[in-house]
Formats: sequence, structure tokens, C-alpha cells
Amino acid sequence: MATIKDVAKLAGVSYNTVSFVVNGVDKVAPATKERVLKAIEELRYRPNKTARALVGGKADSIAFISTRFTSVFGMNILREIEDGVHLAGLSSNLDLIPFSTRGEPELKEQIIESIIHNRKADAIIMLGIKPGPGNMAKLKEEGMPLVIIDGTIEGASCVKCDNEKGAFLAADYLIKAGRKNIAYLGMSKNDGETWPSIIEKEQGYKKALSAKNIPINDRLMVTVENNYVNEGRAIMQTLLKSNKGIDAVFCGAGDSTAIGAIKAIQEAGLCVPQDIAVVGYDDIPVASAFTPALTTVRQSVEKIGNEAFLIALEAMQGRLKEQKNLVFEPELIKRESA
Repeated sequence: MATIKDVAKLAGVSYNTVSFVVNGVDKVAPATKERVLKAIEELRYRPNKTARALVGGKADSIAFISTRFTSVFGMNILREIEDGVHLAGLSSNLDLIPFSTRGEPELKEQIIESIIHNRKADAIIMLGIKPGPGNMAKLKEEGMPLVIIDGTIEGASCVKCDNEKGAFLAADYLIKAGRKNIAYLGMSKNDGETWPSIIEKEQGYKKALSAKNIPINDRLMVTVENNYVNEGRAIMQTLLKSNKGIDAVFCGAGDSTAIGAIKAIQEAGLCVPQDIAVVGYDDIPVASAFTPALTTVRQSVEKIGNEAFLIALEAMQGRLKEQKNLVFEPELIKRESA
């Protein structure tokens, strides 16, 4: 792999001259610049981004931080941001650097500190989590743009879906269909790292029941650690054993959990939706292909991921005049399961 010394030697210039050309500093004569660029092309030299960032304060990178990348929703958000970075990178050499906190608050803060200290990125996008007060203050001091997906924090731009409304739409739809004993299957709360949408969906479910004077039964409200099919199946099996009157389930945890719940219902010799109606959340691609096709709440992953990226890019380029707070409307997609 070629180094800056190799380029300087081939072009017959100093290391500083090559550095000026690489970093776009307008201090090099046109003829000399042409020699340097020719040497760079011939040697296929690629500058070390970390070194450039430490010297010039610009990393040409966006950091994406989430708890894990195993959820379908998280992976789809990452894909949308990745697509935006790829298109922008065709002309600007922009990179995307993903980081996983594994749900550990201390690791999250360490990652943010490392990004700031080593200038690993020019902007940060966080999914479902946010910096602690100390790192938030450091980000403001360094002028590093921050975009929060699925959450809000003062000093950052925010992009999200109205999850409380989405959950209300799901539960209200089931109530209007004549369902009386609606179980709620949500994500577990984790102190310090609970996604705002987890709380918002639960609130939307309760709001819909209260609006129709239906008592909220805590025994019908259960949680899973992850939005996995096998977890949805297991928790639904437990619900069916302990609550015989269930006639509907709203899976705020996500569509994968809803699919698992349907499998458990069918394995118990019951029919969906005749005996128990099921509504999911997110509208992942398999939701429409599953049998029965899943009724679910769609949140626009494409819009959320794309807008988060565009805000980060605008901020990096100094074109963001003020922080943005975008809230997208959810949509109830009616299919066979409810």
C-alpha cells in the first residue's frame, strides 16, 4: 500500500505539498498539483482518514450508533442511511461507521467519547438512544451535529414516527372489530437505555382502551427482550395458558414477534383471526408474505432513515440553519390476521 512518502518521492515534492493537495489546501501551483495527482493515481494512494481528521478536523464520515443491529427495523434504518452515504460518497468520499452499544450505557458513552476525541466522524446519528449530559455538552462544544431517531433531546435534530398514535390505531381497530380482551406484547424497559417508542406504544394501547372504557388488565401486558419470532411464540404460549379469554393481540414489539405469536396460537389449535386477531408493528417485508398476511402498523423506514441522513449531511456541510424535528404519520395496514 502506497504512503504519502511514496507519492512525494514520485512527484518530486515535499510531504507537506502532497498533504496540501490531498486536503484541498489552495497553496500549490497548478503544474505541481497536477504532478501530485498523477502520482496519487499511479500509486493508487488512499489517504488515512483518521490522520486527516486529526490534522484537518474533518473525517468525511458519519457515525451510526444503536443498541444492536439484529432487529429488522434497525437493519432497515441502517440500510437507508447506508444508501444515502453511498450516493453522496460517489462524489465526496463519504463513509458510514456503525457502532453497537449492546444495550450497555457505559459502552455507549465510551463510543461517543472516542468519536469526539479521535475525530472519527463529522456527525452522529443515534437510533433509539441518546448521549448522557456530559457527552451532549462535549458534542455542543465541538460543534458536532447529532441526529436522534426515535427520540428527542435538546440540542439535536430528531426524526421519528408518531408511535403513540400508531399503537392507538392498532388497538382502536381491534376494539371496533368487537374484541374485548386485547393482550399487549411489547418490548421490555431497560433503565437508561429504553427506546422512547417502547413507552409511546404502551401509552397508545392504554389510551385506546381507556377511550372505550375497557379496563386495563396488567396480566394481558407482557414484554420480550428482543423482537424475535421465537420470543413472540414463547410469550404467547405463556399468555394462552394463563389467560383463557384473549381474543386479540397487539404486538407493539414488532412484526417478527407478531409472527411468533400467530404460530403459538395456531399450535394451540386456534384460528387467526377467527379466535384471536393479531396486529403487528413496522410492516416488515415478510408481513405481507406470511400466512395469514399480517395486519400491522407501518412506519416509513425509508423516510425516517433518509431524512436522518440528509439532516446529518446538511449539518456537516454547514447548510443546516436550525435543528429539525420531524414526526411522520403511521399507517394501519389491514390484512388477514385481524
